[in-house]
Formats: sequence, C-alpha cells, structure tokens
Amino acid sequence: MAQNKESATVLDKGVYIIHTEEKLKTSDFSPSFSTDKSVIVQNNEKKKKIKWKTIVTPTCVHYYTLTILGLISWGFLWSAWGDGWKYNGEWFRLGVIVVIAWASGQILNSVTTLPPLLAALLTGILARHLDYLDMRMFPHVDGFLRKIYPVIILGKSSLAWDTNFMKRNWRQVASLGTLPWIAEVATLTVCTRFLLDLPWVWGVLLGSIYASLSCAVVMPAVLRSGVSPDRTHNWPQLVCTAGGTDTALSVGVYGIVFSYIFSDVDDTYRYIKVGLTLFVGVALGVAWGSLAGLVPHSHDYYVTELRVLFVLLGGMFANFFTLYLGWGGTAGVAVLACNATAATHWARDGWKLNNNPASTVYRVLWSALEPALFAFTGTYFVISNAMSQILLIGLGILLICLTIRLTVATVVCWGMTFREKVFICCTWTPKSIVEAVLCPLAINTLILRGDHSTKDMEYAEQLVKLIVPAILITTPIGSVLTNYLAPILLKDVQKKHRNESEA
Repeated sequence: MAQNKESATVLDKGVYIIHTEEKLKTSDFSPSFSTDKSVIVQNNEKKKKIKWKTIVTPTCVHYYTLTILGLISWGFLWSAWGDGWKYNGEWFRLGVIVVIAWASGQILNSVTTLPPLLAALLTGILARHLDYLDMRMFPHVDGFLRKIYPVIILGKSSLAWDTNFMKRNWRQVASLGTLPWIAEVATLTVCTRFLLDLPWVWGVLLGSIYASLSCAVVMPAVLRSGVSPDRTHNWPQLVCTAGGTDTALSVGVYGIVFSYIFSDVDDTYRYIKVGLTLFVGVALGVAWGSLAGLVPHSHDYYVTELRVLFVLLGGMFANFFTLYLGWGGTAGVAVLACNATAATHWARDGWKLNNNPASTVYRVLWSALEPALFAFTGTYFVISNAMSQILLIGLGILLICLTIRLTVATVVCWGMTFREKVFICCTWTPKSIVEAVLCPLAINTLILRGDHSTKDMEYAEQLVKLIVPAILITTPIGSVLTNYLAPILLKDVQKKHRNESEA
C-alpha cells in the first residue's frame, strides 16, 4: 500500500501555520474480523465514546482555564486600581466588551466559518448604540493601543515571508502588490472628491486605508491550496508577500499623508518626509533584522526569548519613536522589513518560516488583541437617520473601487489561467485589519486637540462611515468565495497536471 500523501493542516482558525503530518504505514500483520454483530456494535460505541472524550474534554478544560484566568485577572485589576474595575466601573466595561467580542467571534467562526472579527466589530457597534461604551471617551487608551496593533499585525505576517520566493518572482509580487492598490487609491480619491466633496488630501488618506488587502482573512483557505502541481505557483507565498507589499504601501502612505495633515512643520520638511519615509523604513527594518540574525548567538541558552524580545521591543520602540518625531508610517514599513529579514536569518539556524517560537508569540498576542481592535473600532460607527445618503454613496464607491481593483489584478496576473485569475480576485477582495486599525486615528487626534466641531472632524467621521461598512461587506464575501471556490478553481488545474505527468 502506498504511503499517505503529505497534507497541510490549518491551526488556530484566525491564524495560519503549515506543518506536515507524519507518514503512516500499514501494519505487517493480517487483520482478523469478528462476525459477531453485537461485538462490532460494542466496539463502535466504545470508539465513539473515546473519540468524543478526546475532542470534548480538552476543549472544555481549555475554556475552563481561560475563565479562571479571566476572573483572577479581573480580581487583580480591581484590587490594584479600585472602583474603576468594579462590575459597574468604566474600565470594567472595556474588559467586558473585549470578552464578549472574543466569545461571539469564536461562536460565529465555529458555526459559520466566517472570521471572528466580524462578530467583534458588530459587538462594538451594538455596545455604542446601547450607550454602554464609546471609545471617544477614552482617546488616550485607544490611541495607545493603536500604536501597538500595527507592530503585532505586521510583524506576524512578515515572519512568513520567503525572501527567496520574492527574489525569484519579484515582478509578479511587485505588480500584484502595487498596481491594484494604486488603481483603487486613485479611483477612491476621485470618487470621494466629486461625490462627497472630500478634499484631495483627505481622499488620499482614505484611499491609503481603504485599498489595503487583508491576507489573514483568506490565508487558511489559501494554505489548503498549497503549491500548484507544476511548481509554477506557490499560492501561500504569492498571496502573503504580494499582500504584504500592499499593506506596506497602505501603512507607509497613510503615515505620510497623516503627518502632512496634522503636523505643523515647514513645507520643505514635509516634502522631505514624503520622499524618504518608505525608503528610511525599509533601511531601518533590514538593518535591525540583520542585527537580529547575529544577536543573540544561536547557541545562547536563552536564544528563543532574546530573539523574540529583540524584534518585538525593537518594533515597539520604532513605532512610538517615529510617531513622536512625526515620521508616521516609517515604523510600519520597518517592522515588515525587519521581521522578514530576521526570519530569513533564523531559517538558516533551523527555525522554519512561520513555524517557530517567534511566530507563536506573535500569534498569541494577535489572538488577544484582535477582538479588542475590532470591538473598539465598532464603537466609532454610529448609525443615524442622516447616514442613509452617505451609506448609499459609499456602497456605490465600494462597487466601483472593487471592480477597478479586481480588473487590474486580473490584468497583472500574466501566465495564469482564467480559473487561477478568478482565485486571485477572490483573495484580493476582503478589507478588514489595516482598515480597522487606522480609520479612527484622525478622530482620536482631533479629540485630543480639542477640535470637536471643525471641518476636519467631519472629514474624519466620513472615513469611519465609509470604511466600517466596507469591512462588513467585503470580509465575509472574500472569506466565503476563497473557502468554497478555491478547491473548485484549482482542482481542474491539478487534475490536468496530474494527467500530464501520468502520460
């Protein structure tokens, strides 16, 4: 009997990781069969009981453990900081919303396979409309967290980048990561200028957020597709690296435009930052990532802990310090370049890409921060009677932008079959993570400045009104299309190559 084929297993539904299952061999002895039906029935019942216990018991213990940890954490916070963490305290509400967002996300994902972030976002929207929580009342807390989110998100994704793949396929990665993004930003800027009378600079700011691709939503399905039989397309790496390029552009350009709008500096200095931000970010990231490949030494007893702290704290410091200097966007690009470079060096020491202790730490941190990010973002979205017009216009803009984006993505996918191009279009649909991180930042900045009734606040509110519905629409569509169409779209291609190899 032939050995079982290698298979890819997807773990931690919100996070992706590949490993190869052990190859199994059949036993050498001949099996014996019992003809007694009662014995067969009893054996089947025993197997079902064992299987049920094997699956359910660890799950129950897992959630029981989390419940205990949550309760003692609450007790610690209440004891340390007083009534603010009582059951009716203002800080307690923050924790409750995060817990509800996490729990509802797990239920949604288990029942429908949709991403948990949708439930977290809806939890935040509901909390705002029930007057339970409004993060506008906590601008310092929310602003602080939004400086941490990008370091974890970008660092986690770039640890999976294969730089050798990027070098071999740089034309395809660069074109797929940049051209659809540029087309969508330009389209959105023009649409918002003439349909919503948004200033050009605010249109570019919105476009830099709006055009960002969310790889994490579709990566579990993409991983199951693996590599094409003829080895011409490594789907996980193509989507991950091209999507990462897209994200780097979004974070970098957003930081440039945001600093241009809100920084009171000389125009010459502004233009210098515009020209150098992306390049400085790449240079800093490659330098720090190369240093992370040298120190600590691979034989250091604490090499695992020190490597994780080196890139994690380095990213945190870079983000906070560059924002302090007014060079927003530089650190986001630097984190991507740093972790990709560091992962390449670590791979030479035996650490697998996206399957090493550093990746595990980033996954755990993101699992904890994801429900907080989307729940808190949801509280900025307020539905009112006056919103119907802007929502309809926003829906029209979304359809136009998606059409342009996917058309350009189809054109740049040269050398692919029609089915493969459709597959790429499915993966290039969702918007979620970068959008949720960046869209309320303008509101927070204006609140901290005390500019509550300026024209800029109106523009900042429009960013949220356009982006949150886009997340709610594109995320489930992209997830469902990729999950269910990917096996169909790539199945015939795999059969074709298999038949050719057999012939």
